[in-house]
Amino acid sequence: MTQAFQALLFHPEVLRLGLAFSVLAVLVAVFVPKERRHLAQLGLAYLLSLVLRVVAGAIPAAGMPSAVNALHFLSLLFQGIAFLGLGAVFVFAVLLRAIRIELPRIARDLVVALSYVGLVFYLFTLHHVDVTSVVATSAVVTAIIGFSLQDTLGNVMGGVALQLDGSVAPGDWVKFGDVSGIIREISWRHTSIETRNGDTLIIPNSALMKNPIMLQGRRVAGPLQERRWVYFHVDYRFSPAHVLETVTEALCREAIPNVSATPSPNVILTDFKDSWAVYAVRYWLTDIFLDDPTDSVVRSRIYYALRRAGISLSIPASTVFLESENPARRTRHRAREHTTRVSALEGVSIFGSLTSEERELLADSLIFAPFSPGEALVVQGAAVHHLYILTRGTVEVRVATDGVPSRAVAQLQAPDFFGEMGMLTGEVRKATVVALTETDCWRLEKERFRKVLEARPKIAEEIAGILAARDVELMSVKENLSEEAKRKRLQDEHGSLLAKMQRFFGIE
Repeated sequence: MTQAFQALLFHPEVLRLGLAFSVLAVLVAVFVPKERRHLAQLGLAYLLSLVLRVVAGAIPAAGMPSAVNALHFLSLLFQGIAFLGLGAVFVFAVLLRAIRIELPRIARDLVVALSYVGLVFYLFTLHHVDVTSVVATSAVVTAIIGFSLQDTLGNVMGGVALQLDGSVAPGDWVKFGDVSGIIREISWRHTSIETRNGDTLIIPNSALMKNPIMLQGRRVAGPLQERRWVYFHVDYRFSPAHVLETVTEALCREAIPNVSATPSPNVILTDFKDSWAVYAVRYWLTDIFLDDPTDSVVRSRIYYALRRAGISLSIPASTVFLESENPARRTRHRAREHTTRVSALEGVSIFGSLTSEERELLADSLIFAPFSPGEALVVQGAAVHHLYILTRGTVEVRVATDGVPSRAVAQLQAPDFFGEMGMLTGEVRKATVVALTETDCWRLEKERFRKVLEARPKIAEEIAGILAARDVELMSVKENLSEEAKRKRLQDEHGSLLAKMQRFFGIE
């Protein structure tokens, strides 16, 4: 036994293999410390192969040839397992990682497993074992095992598919059912998801393949970021335009940690409830792990911005209005509203010739018309027969020509008016008027103005004179008209406008 051990210890082949194994093991232990436990297992397998080889050399070959062959077979098997395992660790964990190629763990395990199968068949051939009978027998055994372990095999094949197609990978943030977290590992049998609460959800790979899974923050193009919604409620006393502007300015004034600047946060009005309007801030989260803390910072920005602007967050409530209806109160209310309407009419220069009674008549027919920023008050080319009196806000006049998109040509600020030609002559709108800010208007319809004209047709002539004088003054600046030409043009414009008004209203 001692002689056999010495012969084995100093055999050139054993020395070369031992040196190669030791060098590879040291390299792996230095560069991949986490594989040291695996190296210890492979080292034990290699030592076991040496022990089996010593035992086989100590047994007389003539006495027990079968035992000697079996020991040689096992010795070579454990030696091959040790070298194949060590080689796999060196290639996958050292060489490929050095050139920044990271293969899935299952791919590595699959390569190693196929290598072991190849080793076994090589040793069978080396020891003159009929491989065909082994394959036939193993096929039957495999069928039986496969039928019995179909669920386990489903998990294994699911794990292989997940790793090979790359649809999900460790490090991805996912949502599976009601659970969201980061994938930590995809093994042969299961996938583990670590939640934000520090829990780990183990999902069989077959279940992961059969059910939809959402990859959070992953898009076809662009960085990893997820859009978040933060809702808040505001009382109806505050206009949507004011709320949207206030919160948007607060969110974009200074960068918020973990909130993407591009696309920038935006605020929208999402719904109307019994006693409040529902708004939402939409922003892109750059660190998916910090969803709740970032939502908290955004809510704080919303709260303080609304407080600074004097806007109250809503409280669910039911309001019961108790009013003491009496003639005096109704009279005061109508008087205040009537005064507001008359004041609006007094700002319209073309109604300067109207008597106070005529303004009183028109005031009762005015219709209040508010508009939000970006909303069109009138549209170019539309035939709408009413006039707008602008009492609050700023509007922009835009004109479109053939083949040229609309462009801004002027701005009007309250108090002002527009649309008089549509109400007085029936002409289609020559421009589009768009609100730039929150805008309050009063609208005067053609039919109410008809009653004033029918009562005093002379008004048409006076208004035509005012409009004609305004148009001729503009023409004079553009065309540098002489006084004689201005008088002639004024006479022609006055007659033309008066005729149009008389035809439109059916008066003489």
